[in-house]
Amino acid sequence: MSWRRKTFDELPALSVRGPQLRRALRTVIIAWMYGIVWMTCVTGSRITLFARMVGFSDFEFGVLAALPFVATLAQLAAAMLIERTGLRKFQFLQCATIHRLLWVAVAAVPLIMPVPSRAAVLTMLGILTLSWFLSHLATPAWLMWMGDIIPRRVRGRFLANRVRITQAVHIPAVIVLAWGMDRLMRPDLPLTAEHQRPLLMGISIVFAIGAVFGAIDILLFRKMREVFRPLPCAPRPAQSVEEAAASKSGGAIGGLWRQTETLLIAPLRDKQFRQVAGFYAVASFAMTSAGAFFWRNCLENLRFGQLGADGLFLVIGPLAGIASTLIWGRTIDRWGRRPVLIIACVCIVFSDLPHLLASPHTPNPQWLADAVNAAAAWLSGLFGGDWQPVGEATPMGAWLIISVSVLIGGTGWTGINLAREGIMMGFADGPGRSRYVAAQAVIISFGGVLGGLAGGLLAQSLEFLQREPIVAGPFLWNNWHATFVLSLAARVTALVLAVRMSEPGAARVRDIVRLARGNVYNILAPRVAFAGRLIGLGLLIPHHRRPRDGKGGSDGPGDSTNAG
Repeated sequence: MSWRRKTFDELPALSVRGPQLRRALRTVIIAWMYGIVWMTCVTGSRITLFARMVGFSDFEFGVLAALPFVATLAQLAAAMLIERTGLRKFQFLQCATIHRLLWVAVAAVPLIMPVPSRAAVLTMLGILTLSWFLSHLATPAWLMWMGDIIPRRVRGRFLANRVRITQAVHIPAVIVLAWGMDRLMRPDLPLTAEHQRPLLMGISIVFAIGAVFGAIDILLFRKMREVFRPLPCAPRPAQSVEEAAASKSGGAIGGLWRQTETLLIAPLRDKQFRQVAGFYAVASFAMTSAGAFFWRNCLENLRFGQLGADGLFLVIGPLAGIASTLIWGRTIDRWGRRPVLIIACVCIVFSDLPHLLASPHTPNPQWLADAVNAAAAWLSGLFGGDWQPVGEATPMGAWLIISVSVLIGGTGWTGINLAREGIMMGFADGPGRSRYVAAQAVIISFGGVLGGLAGGLLAQSLEFLQREPIVAGPFLWNNWHATFVLSLAARVTALVLAVRMSEPGAARVRDIVRLARGNVYNILAPRVAFAGRLIGLGLLIPHHRRPRDGKGGSDGPGDSTNAG
């Protein structure tokens, strides 16, 4: 039975409340625990090393980063399907399940084709294009479905808690996978399929396992009720016979233009939507223009192992997100999305700079190497073995610098992503529903596609810097660092757009900063004054609180603070 048939056969609910709502919200969180294992398996250092051994060039890495954004054009087709019925459950289930299982086909590429080869590269790009296309057919359905289920008053906090809880699965999975892949890697040999065959086969197995976990994530939604909340809308003006005939004329091209105007052009007449979509288009440009090259710089230039690289981007970054996610969620619920976007943009601007300062010649702090080796020795005593992860050639100085970048960037991108989910669910609550979700995805995809292609072309055109890098003291810059500068320019542009964005009812950033500063003062000042009293530093005690009789103790009745 097709998903369209199932959609009509299963009666939707008008609302979900009480125990049924709590059960649905638990399912959303539990399902993503499986989904985040899938995401861990198919992202990070594994996809970068896999593509490198399959034969990807710098430009093709840019194409790989742009693929998910090219596929967002599928959201227009998804919106047309949803607009016909308003029902979304089985569209999401079928498309998303196939999207996840296609990673089994990616895992089979080195088993059935010679690598590295042009055919293997094109086959992998074709499979991933189909996979991401199906993913974006499912995305508007999931967003609108969750927008109808998750109560608006707790939406920011629920999404923040979902991120925080599922990181308890994500972080151990990253560490275990990276540690296992490092055991299969030969660091003294080139990163080619011929020299790293065990690593290539290990990554293929990880992709296949991840596909199974990803399919389980989607299938857990089968028992959740479809929800259909019709919105009141103004009656459409009556059409004359001539107007109706004109609207049906034009054939296939005319029909395509009318659909494009309804799904893409109509939402752009909303000024607030244009501002949001433009901001996220620039942010996606900043992310894709250098995304793949952050990984390549760490793995191939700075010579981090998979555990070191994944520990940075997939452990430290998410930990920063966990630490900040509840703050972002409460700020969104109380103050609005615009101030969150501005503060988060400041974070991602500063997070790009450390990547320009880290190099293989960065001095290694001995205290950090000793601390890591001491921790490894303690673990060796508990579990056996002889672990000494940091040697003389280990780039601990560069790793420490980039860890600062990842801490700040993980905080900033978490705020941006949480604000985006809230904004899109808010648009899905209003008139137009799926067309806003689809239109914002298509517009953002242009930024992602341009960023991936621009970063790939820039890295490919400056490839000579791999042989003759720019050296200035301890700093070393190659073609990948040029993409970091391009990303930095896009992040600054996104910050400017966030400042100029309007959101009715949102607080000003200066008000939030003033309130936070006052809260910090109110918390710290009494504690500092109390510490001053304990050690006898009268200067730390406010003047109006000092006793007048010189005998100590609390203020008496004659104190001026208690006068009339």
